[in-house]
Amino acid sequence: MYKFTKKILRAVYLAVALCTSCFVFAEAPPLVSKSTVENSISSQFAPLFDAITEELSQNQARYIANPSAYAEFINLRVKSLWDVSSTTSALVGKAAFVALDPAQQTDLVEAIDRTLMRYAFEGLENYTAQIFDVVDVAVNAENTLGWVQVRMQSPVLMDFNLDLLIKRTEEGVWKGVDVRFKGITYVSIKKHEYRRIMKKRGVAGLIETLEQKNTEFFTEVCGKEPSAQEKSFAHKEPSAHKEPSAREKPSAHKKSKAPC
Repeated sequence: MYKFTKKILRAVYLAVALCTSCFVFAEAPPLVSKSTVENSISSQFAPLFDAITEELSQNQARYIANPSAYAEFINLRVKSLWDVSSTTSALVGKAAFVALDPAQQTDLVEAIDRTLMRYAFEGLENYTAQIFDVVDVAVNAENTLGWVQVRMQSPVLMDFNLDLLIKRTEEGVWKGVDVRFKGITYVSIKKHEYRRIMKKRGVAGLIETLEQKNTEFFTEVCGKEPSAQEKSFAHKEPSAHKEPSAREKPSAHKKSKAPC
């Protein structure tokens, strides 16, 4: 069940990554009814998931062949559509997350974000012409949390429904935070492992564990395209007797958003 749910998260995160503008805004709860908010969410997500199917079917091969382009695409789209901080807090526990200092919170969120990036790549590799469409939307009475039910039709597997948990931010934007399949959420499965590692090795140990998996994965994925980049870099590389300028030197503290 865990492996299957993980595959679903990959597919959903991949799908969310391909939404070019799936911002759904809602007024304060007293001003807008529950049904109005649900209809608004449905009207926004339904056509976008139709577009997702078309995008995947047309560009899968191109993104697999060019990991850097896909990573750039994900960075431009996902960060505004997925609340990684809320997902991270849910995984390690709100109390534990709040207890971390700001630097630790940032590092952990970045590690989770990179893990979600890995899921997007894994989802891309395993995409087999699935069709996504929204079949239902439900929000709570306060219009702060909701579920978008998505049907995934596959030519090679049975069709099934999955739920994307969405959360309304203070700005009124609905963002994804978790995925549910047959009543089981991804966070509910992974949180035990994350919290066990954090209890035993601290937040640094959890970050190290995540980054090790991510680095191993992206080292293999990015190996598909380095030759052209290395050739280009070799032509620009300064001679052995010339000290690189400050602009040419990579920063030891700057973290790249691209995995390749």
